[in-house]
Order: sequence, then structure tokens, then C-alpha cells
Amino acid sequence: MFRRLIMLKMKRMSIFFLILALLIAPAAWAGDDPAWLETGRKTLTRAMSQIGLSKADPNLLVLTNAGYGNVAGKSTEAFLDITMQETGCSPGARSFLPVHTGVREPLWCSVYRKDTGGLVFLKWTGKGFELQMIDASPANILTPDGWKEAGSGLIGGRLFSVASLCVTCAVDPPWALLTAALFHDHFCPGVNSGYMAGLYVLDKLPLRPGERYVFVTSPGKCAADALQVMLNTTAGKGSGYTMAIGGGSLAGYEKDGVRPLIIAMRVNSKADTCDGRVLGFNWNKAYRDTGVKADEMSPKGGPGNPIFWISRTKMSRELARLSKGEMLAYIKDFRAFSGNADLVDRIAGGDPYSVVWNR
Repeated sequence: MFRRLIMLKMKRMSIFFLILALLIAPAAWAGDDPAWLETGRKTLTRAMSQIGLSKADPNLLVLTNAGYGNVAGKSTEAFLDITMQETGCSPGARSFLPVHTGVREPLWCSVYRKDTGGLVFLKWTGKGFELQMIDASPANILTPDGWKEAGSGLIGGRLFSVASLCVTCAVDPPWALLTAALFHDHFCPGVNSGYMAGLYVLDKLPLRPGERYVFVTSPGKCAADALQVMLNTTAGKGSGYTMAIGGGSLAGYEKDGVRPLIIAMRVNSKADTCDGRVLGFNWNKAYRDTGVKADEMSPKGGPGNPIFWISRTKMSRELARLSKGEMLAYIKDFRAFSGNADLVDRIAGGDPYSVVWNR
């Protein structure tokens, strides 16, 4: 009898705690699975239907700022899983690529067909998700009319980022170059130039025990982001600096039509040594090889002219096709130098090229 009473009490307690758990749990589940996620899933399903490909199709390419962008001020990392589940795409297959943006930007996602250039862009607008169908085939999007038409829709100012990444990913760029562009949030020739300089440094200035790389990019341009991603040389680690320098000053260091862009250094603090190279990118060769004209990069109307963005996308795409040997040919090696480890501080503290040239 006593045993039966104990069991009855335990049963009642179990029921009590089960009811308590059911009352408490929904709040936690709601936090883990907010309502916008299901809306996002349904919108993504619509996008997949409109793009006309099945899950994990080799022609699929998905870009998103999930994990960076927000929905109603909330973080969006959960949408990364939703996107992979609904599309069957993955980073390992190079078919699912997170794009770095600021945390204040709304969540967006694009689904692209590499074979036809069809693209569906979806974005959180504050009230829900909206979709835009775009003909992002190179034959259309890389024309002023095609660019204007696409940019007038939901995608707006995000067009350069999405279009440059999609059409360049379709030519299978090197992975390190691709990750640099994803961090930079678009493909442009400046990212290509930084990647090429990184290849050159790895070839000509390989690290030895106890050494680390330090880069000074001057003027501070897109190349700095490529070097940071490729070689982990960040400002926070004291290994990546960008410095402003006027065109007039740069002209004094020009050689064979090329101006310096990067100072690459190997530093060994314990041994108190520093040696490096001054490198430049041959823009004139890039114009010749890609068919993009210099005046197209600086057209009348500047960024308000679609040619401004189209020219950058075209050049970056063509440069991304090249072999390593072909890429290295764009780097101009101005001069080598060496000194004590504190030479880094002097180079990063003023006109960096003046310090090197006057040694």
C-alpha cells in the first residue's frame, strides 16, 4: 500500500513537471525558431521554384548576408541552415557563399543559375520578404540597359555585389580569391590585384621560422582586404596597414607606367630583422588583356553611370580566369630592401615609399 502511494505521488509529480515544461517550452522554441524564419523558408521555396532547378543542382549558386544582416534588429545566423536545407547547396561545393555586410543591413539572399544567368533576389523589407527576378546573364547584366533595369528593383544598390560575385563565381576563381571577394562584399580588380600580390609574396618572400608578414597598402585600396583574408594580416594584429597618399606623390615613384601599391615585409622581432619588396599592379596590362578601357573605369557621371560598375565586373571576371603564372605577370617588383625590425614602424608612419627609396 505504501509503495502504491509513493508511485502515485511520483506519477502526479511527473505529470506536474510535464505540464510545467509544456507551459515554459514554447517561449524558448519561439526564440529558437522565430516567425520570420518560416516566412523566409517559404519565400526561399518560391525562389527555388522560379529559378527552375532542383536542390543541389550543380548550376545553383546561393549568396546571402545571413549571419551579418538583420531582421527587425535580430541576428540571422539561423537562416544559414534554412538556406542550405532548402537549396541543397553548401560551402564545400562552392554553391553556398555567405557575403560579409554590416549588421545594420537587412537580410537578403540570391539564388543564381550559372547556366542561364537567371537570378532571384529576396530581401527582408521590414514587413516581410519580397522577391525580384533578374536576367543576370553576362550578355544582359553587363550592358547599361540591363544594369539599369535590374538596379531599379528590389536589389537596388546591392546589384554590384551580387552581380559581380555571381558572374565571376561562374568562371571558377581560385578559392582564396573568392573568399577575399566575399569578405570585401564584391568582386573588383582591386581584390584581384591584392590576391596576385599575395601569390607573388608567397613565391618570392616565403616565411622562415620566427617570421611574420606585415603589409602597408598605400593608397589604402581593395588590395588590402585580399591580403588580410589570404594571409591573415590584420590591423588588429599589427600586420596590416593602409595609408593615404596622393596621386602626385605616387607619380614620383612610377616605373614603366606602374605605380607602387603595396610594401610587403618579412619581420623577425627576435632576430631584429626586416626585409621586403615594394610591389605594384600593372593596370595598363590589365586594360589590354581584358579589353576594358581606362575611361570606362572613370566614366562621365562616375558611380551614377552603369559603365562604372560594369567595367569593374568585367575586368575582375576576366582576371579571375587566369592561371597562377599569368596572374604573377601583373605584379611589378620595384625594389628589395632590408633593415632592423623597427623599420616597419618607420615605413608605416609616414610616406612609406619615401622611407624605402631614401634608405
